[in-house]
Amino acid sequence: MEQIHARYNRIFALGVFAIAFVVFIMTVAPTVAFWDCGEYIAAGHTMGVPHPPGNPLFMIMLRVSSILFSFFKDIGYRMNFLVVLFSAGTAAIMYLTVVRVIISFLGIPDNSWKRITTYVGGVVGGLFSVTGSTFWFSAVEASEANPSMFFVALCTWLILVWAQSKDPKRDKLLLMIVYISFLGIGVHMYSMIILIPVFLYIVLTDREKLTDLRIWLTAIAIGIAVLDLNLFVSLPGLPDKGISSIQEVFMALGGTGIIAIIVNGVMALCTEGPKRKKWTFCFWVATLAVVGFSSHLYIPIRSSLNPIIDENDPQTRTSFVDYLARKQYGSESMISRMFWRRGSWGHQFGIEGHMGYGGFHITQFFQFKPTDREQNFVATESTGFLKLIVYLMPTFFMLFGWYHLYKRNKNAGLFLISLFILTSVMMVLYINFADGTRPEFRDYQYWVQNGKPGPMPVVHREVRVRDYFFAAAFMYLGMWMGIAAGALLHALFTNKNKSIRTTLAPVAAVLLFVSPALPITQNWERSSRKGDWVPYDYAYNLLMSCEQNGILFTNGDNDTFPLWALQEAYGIRKDVRIVNLSLLNTKWYIKQLRDLEPKVPITWNDTEVDALDHTLNPITKPTQVTMPNANIVIMPPTRQELNALRIQDNMVAHIVDANKWKKPIYFAVTVSDDNLMGLGPYLKMQGLAYRVMPHVVQEKDRLDIAKTVHLLDSVFQYRGLGDGTARLNETSEKLMSNYAASYIQLALSLRDPLLKMKQEVARLSSDTSEASKQLLTEKKKVYEDTLNLVIRQMDKCKSLMPDDWRPRILAHEILMLNDRQQEAEERMREAVKRFPDDIRYLRALAQSLEQQPEKKDEHVKLLKDIVALGSDPWNDHLSLARAYIEMKEYDSATKVIQQYTNAHPGDRRAASFIQQIKQLADKPEDTAMKEDTAKAVVN
Repeated sequence: MEQIHARYNRIFALGVFAIAFVVFIMTVAPTVAFWDCGEYIAAGHTMGVPHPPGNPLFMIMLRVSSILFSFFKDIGYRMNFLVVLFSAGTAAIMYLTVVRVIISFLGIPDNSWKRITTYVGGVVGGLFSVTGSTFWFSAVEASEANPSMFFVALCTWLILVWAQSKDPKRDKLLLMIVYISFLGIGVHMYSMIILIPVFLYIVLTDREKLTDLRIWLTAIAIGIAVLDLNLFVSLPGLPDKGISSIQEVFMALGGTGIIAIIVNGVMALCTEGPKRKKWTFCFWVATLAVVGFSSHLYIPIRSSLNPIIDENDPQTRTSFVDYLARKQYGSESMISRMFWRRGSWGHQFGIEGHMGYGGFHITQFFQFKPTDREQNFVATESTGFLKLIVYLMPTFFMLFGWYHLYKRNKNAGLFLISLFILTSVMMVLYINFADGTRPEFRDYQYWVQNGKPGPMPVVHREVRVRDYFFAAAFMYLGMWMGIAAGALLHALFTNKNKSIRTTLAPVAAVLLFVSPALPITQNWERSSRKGDWVPYDYAYNLLMSCEQNGILFTNGDNDTFPLWALQEAYGIRKDVRIVNLSLLNTKWYIKQLRDLEPKVPITWNDTEVDALDHTLNPITKPTQVTMPNANIVIMPPTRQELNALRIQDNMVAHIVDANKWKKPIYFAVTVSDDNLMGLGPYLKMQGLAYRVMPHVVQEKDRLDIAKTVHLLDSVFQYRGLGDGTARLNETSEKLMSNYAASYIQLALSLRDPLLKMKQEVARLSSDTSEASKQLLTEKKKVYEDTLNLVIRQMDKCKSLMPDDWRPRILAHEILMLNDRQQEAEERMREAVKRFPDDIRYLRALAQSLEQQPEKKDEHVKLLKDIVALGSDPWNDHLSLARAYIEMKEYDSATKVIQQYTNAHPGDRRAASFIQQIKQLADKPEDTAMKEDTAKAVVN
């Protein structure tokens, strides 16, 4: 029977792997994605050092994948494919885990109903664990999250295998678990989250280990890594001047891990019999933990070779320890930070778009509305409570699984329940996300100590959706769906009622078997990255906005990391030097910009750079400051505008001045005005970047029209935009607005010149001389070509971003101003047909009809529709009343205003306007009505 089970088990495990693989490969991103993926692709391809606390093993894996999967053309896709394999592998492991759990209370499936119960539960658990929205999102990009989950899932399965094994040599599995857990830290620190539950499960299962002091002391020695990696690697080893020998490299991995190896090794040599065996076991536990963690040697080794991506430059012992401690993000311990909440309990545990665990939890497998994970629908919708009950059905099902497993296998139940609680509730407490309403503790103390000047300082709300921190919780939630499915089938197939056993149980088995179709179909659209070239193309377009050897100041992750990927992995525009403003606050980054090619003009030596610090802004009133080398005068922000001068502010000014106009300098359009250090008047927009010019740029010349048109039409790439192949998420939509801004700015820059051209054409048309006729022909052609250019650009903007209202409205306005009312009307009718409830398009169409007396009836009908929408009650009623007045239907006009008065009693404008209508009705020959109504609008 065991052989038959083993065969079926392998088949179903491969089937789960295949289904997950097909799902992920059909939805995988074709290239680099936003956020950390670009950094990982760049660092992985070049064997660089990414942001703290590092992912050394993941970098090696990415490098291998870029070579191993070279039959794929896109380098980013090769690395995405690696993550797909790990994600599908996780599905297979979770299947095996669920099967192992069900067997613990069902036994080896030796008949049909046991096989159905076991394998259906396994399939449900395996697929639900990887098709939740959080796991799936990370499964289709070069993210470290899912490879890390693979290690966590593998350790979960192995410990269950160990617990059920009768083999006297089963403890070898524990050694494997230790090695895999510490090896997984090289992918992400998350991998070690399983260590504490695993240890507790071991001592609960094996009573001999419960009382073995050696096991406890060794576990504490290596378990230090969970609390503080520095204690695990803190023996003096790395010199503060860099690495000079391989011995110094290996001495870096010291601390409690090495101590445990030495102590256990010595004791193993000094004892005999059963004691030696136990000391030897502890020796190998410590040794494999250190060996697994040794992938972190990659960090100082590669850093010492000065790769282009070398965050924190961790080649010395001090910098390496600071790197592991994430000192770049602050010195406060995550554990001590837990006790000062940075967000409200409701936002952290409830529904909040960027951090609310509750919203992420209930919408993992299905959602009725996209906003259900962002807004508290229970409080805002009449059916909110009923919706919540439906959303909680998977949770209720999980709780049933908890009860069933705990009742039949207490130790396994406690272990798996603790895993879910640790990765969900405890993770919320530990991570302590900021919701933008609370201060940091140190900021609060400073504020109180200084007499509470001004409003209380608050931490910025999390900049992105943080559900990936709960990836393990949702993976285990899916696992519990499978365990609960097995428990339910077990209860049905063993029920005393024969009809339940023979009818209901098989039906339930079929329904449960196909139930993974629910999360697959529900999450397909919101998780699919198929055809999403937006990150690659945006990075490419931003790089191409710069001239040769340019210096580009960028703002955050998404205008930096994809650019790194294109430069370092794809070899595109490596001549452009990216200067990230956030990193510009760090000394190591400044030195790298100065020393590594392509070099940034920085004249300060190491001593001067090390002396840099944030300071109180000394400028208390508007002051002109001359840059001697750049020969320009700037107005830096005053203390009222910018209280503290950051290191980045001084560096921006220094780089611009030290450059002496030798290299073109740009700011990405994503950089906010408070980062410009008074350089705003010198900026000229070119595509997606502002170039710093050596002279003040006049307002009318703020856009380089010729270059921007060239970039928009002939250089930029827009793959997947407008044709429905790319699904834009929140991040993509924000950055795509910069495309629209380029087109809009182009149209606005040409709007006034077009009116001047129109006037000039009109003037020349009245002159009948031959010279004027020739000039008229030329001017008219330039005018028409320019007008057509503007409309063409608005059409292109509309095709790229079909839901953006701005290009349609602006095109309508420009057409109306340039006497092309018919075309303006036709375009607006098309817009209204597509967006019938958009008040902006309705008003624009009404404006077109207003100037066509023959369409007055349609105009009035449209104005009534606008009034019914209630967007702007007074002005909408006023427009309708005006239309009636133009038709000399004064009673109708009065009724319209009276209707407004009934809804808004006390508004004096309405009474005044009714009086004017009455006066006009008494003297219909009065031709001053337009002036009167205009005054009424104002008053």
